[in-house]
Amino acid sequence: MLKATRIRIHPTSEQAAFLNRQFGMVRFCYNTGLRIISHRYKRHGQSLSAKHDTKRLLTVAKKSRKYGWMKEADSIALQQACINLDKAFQRFFDP
Repeated sequence: MLKATRIRIHPTSEQAAFLNRQFGMVRFCYNTGLRIISHRYKRHGQSLSAKHDTKRLLTVAKKSRKYGWMKEADSIALQQACINLDKAFQRFFDP
């Protein structure tokens, strides 16, 4: 049996803005990783590990000028997005 607890939070406007930025960066990381993996598979027939390969791309992206804004994101949240993407691929391809 699974149990759940519902908690309602009431963030301040500053906290809400911070959470929205975090959720947006996680969503961007997940969708970009999905696009990179799909593109690589379609063009080259090679599959990338979302868990290992895209995590390495995060550090490269944070150092670039184009994606430098990702430095302010929580690194664990972005890594968890890569792990969630890997789990989604595993569940899709495993029978």
